[in-house]
Amino acid sequence: MSRYRAPVGSAAAALKLLAREPERGVSFRRLAASLGLPDRAVGDLISGLRAEGLVEYDTGSGTCRPGEPLRSRTDPTGPARRDCNDIRAAAMNWADTLAARTGTSVRLAVAHPEGAQLIHHVFRPDGSPQRLATGEVLPRTSAPARVLHGPCDARCVYEEGTGPDDARLATSVHCPDGVRHAAALFLTGPRRLLAPADGASRHCEEALRETARAISAELAGTPAR
Repeated sequence: MSRYRAPVGSAAAALKLLAREPERGVSFRRLAASLGLPDRAVGDLISGLRAEGLVEYDTGSGTCRPGEPLRSRTDPTGPARRDCNDIRAAAMNWADTLAARTGTSVRLAVAHPEGAQLIHHVFRPDGSPQRLATGEVLPRTSAPARVLHGPCDARCVYEEGTGPDDARLATSVHCPDGVRHAAALFLTGPRRLLAPADGASRHCEEALRETARAISAELAGTPAR
């Protein structure tokens, strides 16, 4: 659940406005003017909707768009997709355990036209200051996106971070049919733990694969929507 709260009417109005222009998006300023709310209130509202995966926010352009769950529900011609809430529900307990086992942040992402969108985020279990990333869209060059847009196998993909503590190690969670991706499960943490050249990464790779298999098995009992 998001730690932000906003009037239901404001949230509904914001989502209706975004639904009218799903591709172009709506600027933060226009959204604030349409809702008649101060910037801080709109910022809290968008943060809450992002945390639930209902809105994407491009920090570069200041533009908001509907999140992947809303787009998949409003596209009757598209392929049937497993509801993001089902995937998140199947992964939650396993992701918490994985974070404890590896000492890293655990995140779950689904395919997005621009790469991968985060639908679940478990903080590192060290109590350090962290920012909720749910709702963010990662580019196609990121490890999670490369997993989702690549072969459906059990490989782990490593991505070097820009800082010492933001490397990524990702693998895929398969749909029960075994030939499609349901999501990408990935760790974010220190290079010393996740880099393939370091011996410590073997433990993280094994834990990551085990957890992905467990989530896939749990999804086998969850009906597709």
